[in-house]
Amino acid sequence: MFIPIWGNISYPLCKRGQGELKTETVEEGGKSPLTPLLQRGGLVGLFLEYALGFLALSVWLVGVSAEELLVDHLDPLPYDEKLSLKQVVDATFENYPQGSVIAALKDESQALSQRTESLIAGYPMIYLQYIDDRYFSNQGIMQIQTGYQIPIWMWGQRSASRAVAEEAEKSANLFAFALKHEVAGLVRETLWNLKVMENRHGLAQQVYDVSNQLFATVKRRVELGDLARSDELMAESDLLDKKSQLTLAEAEVMHARKAYMNLTRLDKAPQQFEEKRSVTAEIQERHPAIAAADAFVERAQADVEFTRLSKQGNQPTILIGTQQEKFTRGGTINNEANLVLQIPIGGEAWNAPYVAQANIALNHKIADRATLMRKLERALHEAEHNLEVDRATLDIANQRKEIAETHLRMSLLAFESGEIQLIDYLKIQANSQAAIRDAMERAILVKRDTAFYNQVVGVVP
Repeated sequence: MFIPIWGNISYPLCKRGQGELKTETVEEGGKSPLTPLLQRGGLVGLFLEYALGFLALSVWLVGVSAEELLVDHLDPLPYDEKLSLKQVVDATFENYPQGSVIAALKDESQALSQRTESLIAGYPMIYLQYIDDRYFSNQGIMQIQTGYQIPIWMWGQRSASRAVAEEAEKSANLFAFALKHEVAGLVRETLWNLKVMENRHGLAQQVYDVSNQLFATVKRRVELGDLARSDELMAESDLLDKKSQLTLAEAEVMHARKAYMNLTRLDKAPQQFEEKRSVTAEIQERHPAIAAADAFVERAQADVEFTRLSKQGNQPTILIGTQQEKFTRGGTINNEANLVLQIPIGGEAWNAPYVAQANIALNHKIADRATLMRKLERALHEAEHNLEVDRATLDIANQRKEIAETHLRMSLLAFESGEIQLIDYLKIQANSQAAIRDAMERAILVKRDTAFYNQVVGVVP
């Protein structure tokens, strides 16, 4: 299971398989290569070709080509031997929508750095004051004050601002890497889903071809008078059922291809994307998601300290200016320099709610980090367990496949000798198909589980 940290995204599934089935059919009016056996009345001749074609299921898989499509809808996706999983992840990450969030976080860190490097701690102001007594005593008293007021850093405030800027830059970079790790999980999911769907389609294609061959053989036998018309109808119904399954499997392949192209924005897929299992056996602090979560916690801690020292923006200020004044009408104007220093003191009670809000944000980040760790630990257990289970069931599935192949051969002989009917033979054939299909898919699931395990422990291709 894929545990996202930055979105409602889930970890991967599995996919795909290719191969080609060549069957020899009897053209209408032509002569089958098994005609001598048919003339001897042997049912082995009727079904030998069918059985051999079916048993080939365990050897190869069938791909999808434009000529084989049952529905006129093709989403072409060629495979490139030179394209690697890492290249696909890099290309997907480059075009990923949340890349704009990374850019925004980096812009924020740059803005915070600019604030820290500034020599002033806020908005400077121009000060202008004019006083006279014209409307009261009217003695000609006049006073003009001008000045430039500059906010300055409190003790330790600039260091706290620098810490916020540094943690913001760090968290932006680690978020980018965590997002790339998340993208890797999505790529793994779509590729392995494609692998599974193409494998299922290949099996459905082969089963359909074998059923088509069986129908042709039964129909020929009915024409010779050796089988009843009901057997032909039964074989035809089985063929239509297999055609329906093939159509659905074909659609799933197209959906899987479109999902891959929609995610990666690429028009080709890697031929090889299997992975070796990572030696990492636990969720470490360097895990991309955990490292990013830790960085956001540290950023929130820096915000708390900066808020505590900022006092809602009430900065100390220095005013440098001039003062002109006269005390009598027509008197001499005195020119003076003016220097004012303002330092806010006390008022912690008014700043406490803002510090508390910053502390709440910090504790949310801490809780998110702890929750994420628990999810990853659970996901790691599931990934390990799924890999162990699929390895064990693969051995069982391979044994079932061998038994199914043997059972199919035995049932063919039984049908040839008249011990079982066609309907019984079709049931055995269906069970055999299921066993072979399960063995092939289990082999893919083991490889998929390895990729999922690597995703959970934080491996980025």
